Amino acid sequence: MHSNFYSYYEKDIDDRLSKERGMKFKMRRNCHIKDLNFNITSNDFKSLKFRVNFYKIKDGFPTDFIVKKNIVFEIKDNFLGWFKVDLEPYEIFFNKEIEEVAVTIQWLESVKANEKSKYFAISTATSPTHTAYFREKSMDNWNKGGQNLSFYLNAMCE
Repeated sequence: MHSNFYSYYEKDIDDRLSKERGMKFKMRRNCHIKDLNFNITSNDFKSLKFRVNFYKIKDGFPTDFIVKKNIVFEIKDNFLGWFKVDLEPYEIFFNKEIEEVAVTIQWLESVKANEKSKYFAISTATSPTHTAYFREKSMDNWNKGGQNLSFYLNAMCE
């Protein structure tokens, strides 16, 4: 399965929407976050820019930013496969009292490979034990589902 940022039914790409996709992570120990990794299964773009966001979770949904740093990364040349975002320069530390964190990537900017370019997808699977979060535009309400996006964090924990 794939989690596409844009569907077949959407006529065109609009960077201004700032769509977001992400996952809930449980923090059981104090951790220094080293990197975010995800598997890209479809990519019709010469260049894509995203922001990594970390949110508190309240009543099952992301709420306030935990990390207020502007973590922007770029994916180039129709890249497919596992992509790693180095987070070490941002010195992100979470203590176990936070319990749960939503980690998302937010679409910022795109350069199409051709006129019909539209698809960018991350591999995903249905899961009764994992929670994925989605929103179709910035500041919109969050939606969640029993899915496991191919997101994982590498961390040094104590």
